[in-house]
Amino acid sequence: MDFEKELKNYHADALSIAEIHGYKITEKVFVGAHGTPHTRFQAASVSKMVFAAAVLRLAADNKMLLDDDISTYLGGLTPRKVDGTPAKATARQILTHTAGFNVHGFDGYPVGANIPSAAQIIAGEAPCNSSRILQEYEPGQRWHYSGGGFMVLQKCVENITGNTLPDLMEDLIFGPLEMSDSTFRQDVSENIAAGYSAGKAVPGGHRIMPELAAAGLWTTASDLAKFGIHLQKILRGETGIIPQRLVQEMVTPYYEAAPDLGKTGLGCYIQVRDGMEYFGHTGDNIGFASQVLFSICGGDGICILVNSDDAFPLVEQISAQHCVRRAGAR
Repeated sequence: MDFEKELKNYHADALSIAEIHGYKITEKVFVGAHGTPHTRFQAASVSKMVFAAAVLRLAADNKMLLDDDISTYLGGLTPRKVDGTPAKATARQILTHTAGFNVHGFDGYPVGANIPSAAQIIAGEAPCNSSRILQEYEPGQRWHYSGGGFMVLQKCVENITGNTLPDLMEDLIFGPLEMSDSTFRQDVSENIAAGYSAGKAVPGGHRIMPELAAAGLWTTASDLAKFGIHLQKILRGETGIIPQRLVQEMVTPYYEAAPDLGKTGLGCYIQVRDGMEYFGHTGDNIGFASQVLFSICGGDGICILVNSDDAFPLVEQISAQHCVRRAGAR
């Protein structure tokens, strides 16, 4: 594939790919006039999967229970149902998008704008530009994608640990896995790709995403590959940062999602592609598109980041070709 030509077709100028085979990164591809393999991209909703791993680490330490009512961890910030009564849901339901919360996704904020706190985002209060997070459906009854639910869970995690999510992710995930190019901090300014949306450069280069757990990760394809390989090795029996039983729960299919997504796991989706079962996630922020796929068995996978929200067809084409090749190699 002529990546440079394809990038022009999708109004992008930076692409990062890491392929995995046999539990190792076997190929790295970086295309970009002004970056390096260490250039960070916004991972968009792939953030949810990385955040989910931190939730599982806290569960492993009994700091939070996946099936406890989240109000246990929220104090006076418990969100409401549409009828005004307190919402009830569990971390497991939020991670599988079955908690019934609204707010599908977030647009972020221009560089230099006033940025809301997690509490303001949950309440829908100024300067927040998204709706108040409410529970629209009874929990556990249906799949309903909700970035809003992940913001509720982010606040739970911060309350439990007394730490900000960027610091917590560094301690629990990025440091132990040597993901040195990854951060949830939004003041990052070095080694970042500038995004494109609707064929035009995003003003300021990108949007600020205070909705961290839902969409705030800056990272590289290689760092995401390290993350996926670590989970794959745990699944085959190696010791890692999360107990095997919890990673197995993460990749257990729970509910049918949208047809193109497969079934929900904990913070991820389970799909069968060309006869192989994968867990992963896609992402779409203003200016960026992403996808990660990791095989549940065998240690194969691919991570793709691109700096245009027009370019998801290219992301899907690259991942589909990878899955076909891996199927042919079996």
